[in-house]
Amino acid sequence: MQIFDVIFAAAAGAVWGSFCNMLIHRIPRGESISGRSRCPSCAAQLTTIDLIPLLSYIGLSGRCRHCSVRISPRYFLVELATVALFIGTYLHVSPDPVAGLIYVAYGTSAILIAAIDFDHTIIPNVVVLPSLGVAALSAALRLDPYGPSPTQAIAGAVMGAGLFLLLLLATRGAGMGMGDVKLGAFMGTALGPLPLVPAILLGSISALVFAGVVMLLFRRELGSIDGVKIDLESEEPEITQRILGMTIINGRPAVPFGPFLSLGFLLTLFWGEQILDWWLG
Repeated sequence: MQIFDVIFAAAAGAVWGSFCNMLIHRIPRGESISGRSRCPSCAAQLTTIDLIPLLSYIGLSGRCRHCSVRISPRYFLVELATVALFIGTYLHVSPDPVAGLIYVAYGTSAILIAAIDFDHTIIPNVVVLPSLGVAALSAALRLDPYGPSPTQAIAGAVMGAGLFLLLLLATRGAGMGMGDVKLGAFMGTALGPLPLVPAILLGSISALVFAGVVMLLFRRELGSIDGVKIDLESEEPEITQRILGMTIINGRPAVPFGPFLSLGFLLTLFWGEQILDWWLG
């Protein structure tokens, strides 16, 4: 392992994370990805000093330089996640550049889906469908030496989509949506049927753990609210408010499963062989 390669991967990941933050903000609003970035609060155009990945957030103490409104920590966390993605990809698939690009594509999709679903309880087609296409192409051409065969990819897609479709029908849309079905198809295509099982289990377990921690930390707040009013289509909710809204928001349950499925997917993508060895052995 070359330390300079890891540093370069981290720097590239931070820059890519800044681009991902722009996509997370603009995709749910249907905005163009071209044009200069602006503060969500005061609409001031951001300059280079405001946009240095990770460092600007720290240097500005998490506040806008123009209006001093607090910036969501999600921006910092996404950039940190993409740094980890790039370093993990380098360590896992180096020196295979094609596999590296595939892993970065998968990881980017998971991060976008997790953040957008957390903020808005939607999994955009513009993210999940191209991801499904990349996974299908990778399996068909055997581009990823660690990935499933074409037959395994098809079986995984049917299994993933079928499971969440059954849940959607069983809950009558109260707990699942078609976005989850498409995400299940993508995960199954990228992983194959056997690794898909621990990916879903890890996602479910992480959701339960998260819910338990929230109920412990915010038990007073949760006991005194009937609902949290958030305009999921236009606002960028404050994180604490969004967590409280997972109980009931705008009169209906709003627990986004995408972030937890994305976590289970990434854990299995990078450590699936070790997880299966431990599970089966």
